[in-house]
Amino acid sequence: MFKKLNPSLSFLLIAVFLWLLQYGFDISVGDGDGKIIFWGTYVFVGFMQVFLILSALLWLPEVIRRLKGNFAPTSKDFLKRNAGSVFICFILFFVILIDFFGFAFFNEKEVERIYKASYYRTPHPCFHHGLVQNMAVEGVWGDIKYPLYTNSFAFKDSSVFEAKQNLDKKQVVFIGDSFTEGVGVIYQNTFFGRMRQEFSTNNQIELWNAGCISYSPLVYYNKIKYYTEVENFKIDYLWVFIDGSDIQDEINYKDFEPNCNEKFVPQAGTIDYYRYNKKDDNSLLDIYKNHSLLVRLVSNTYNKFFADPEADEKIKYISNRLSWIDNDAVYQEWGKEGIKLAENHMQKLVELCKEKNIKLTIAVYPWATMINNHKRQLETWERFTQKNNIHFINLFPVFEEKVKETSFEQVNKKYFIQGDGHWNAEGHKLVKEAIKNPFEKIVLGIEEIDSLSTITN
Repeated sequence: MFKKLNPSLSFLLIAVFLWLLQYGFDISVGDGDGKIIFWGTYVFVGFMQVFLILSALLWLPEVIRRLKGNFAPTSKDFLKRNAGSVFICFILFFVILIDFFGFAFFNEKEVERIYKASYYRTPHPCFHHGLVQNMAVEGVWGDIKYPLYTNSFAFKDSSVFEAKQNLDKKQVVFIGDSFTEGVGVIYQNTFFGRMRQEFSTNNQIELWNAGCISYSPLVYYNKIKYYTEVENFKIDYLWVFIDGSDIQDEINYKDFEPNCNEKFVPQAGTIDYYRYNKKDDNSLLDIYKNHSLLVRLVSNTYNKFFADPEADEKIKYISNRLSWIDNDAVYQEWGKEGIKLAENHMQKLVELCKEKNIKLTIAVYPWATMINNHKRQLETWERFTQKNNIHFINLFPVFEEKVKETSFEQVNKKYFIQGDGHWNAEGHKLVKEAIKNPFEKIVLGIEEIDSLSTITN
């Protein structure tokens, strides 16, 4: 009987065997839900199973002949009367090999727009947006949930409390975007929280964190102007942590018209914001779209003819926030304009600091992908600080040295939130250790510091 049903039965048995092998492998080394953690292997095995089932169907005419007793007398006759099945099977298998090896050069994940509740974030008429004061909430960053507190100044802090400045101490303010806010990390583990703890017994200084996600030079200038002139907030030292994404944010905010003339009390739950995230492999379709050359080509072709091109371009624009650094076409398209806007707003901040007698320091640092790719970012702010005779902290070498000691993969895993690019607790600790000595020299006037090459003025 097997001789009659062969080869269709053989193809089906092999397909079942591969499925059992795949499922057993997934149970032992995967997550036991039918999706092997080695997605490339999963896609290849899946295509093989489809190939075997189609092959079994293609050979059904031969099976029917055999059931009727019509066996080919020779191998040559067998191949001749099944030439079509042999040819189609060969083509199918060739296509599978193209997809498998094509995956080695094509591993692009789709980007999706995700809306997040932001009852602790709020728009602001002067500096675009900020945190709501006196909030004790569960912060959310991607899949990470963590306690988040703000004080009465609407700054991220260790707890909710009525904050007051001790004007007998030097007032030091840190400002920046999501890295300075410390998204995805509890306050005590952020570089600012660690700095605050490090100098908690020092009776000369008081530290405040005015950072918030998606800030840029326009916002830095307006927020410092608002707090010093409207809130009468004293600042003696200002440390600005400029991010690689600030250039794109300058473009995003170029039509924003600030109103900084009167005090504004933000209310909770007044804004929704969204993020562009790479889609995870949460379904079988996601796996194949993210890890199969053929499925992605079909998906892209469909999107080309049926998807909204403007929405697609916007997703590409927002998901490539750092592309101005190394992509000359993007640099010419919007990066050059973004840099000009950023420098103009930072120059206004320089003039404001001179007017208010605030000593300014500028720091630059990497996302994970910027560790070995930051030349344009670094040169932009080196020139700016040299022109204005401002202290400059370059944190790129701190991470570069770690890469030399181990590898990029290990540094990315140890110091950054996986799949995100922001520092994790270890990354914040590394930054805190790197800025401590320059901070002591600039703010406290302590000259005995290590030979850290990241400080100039």
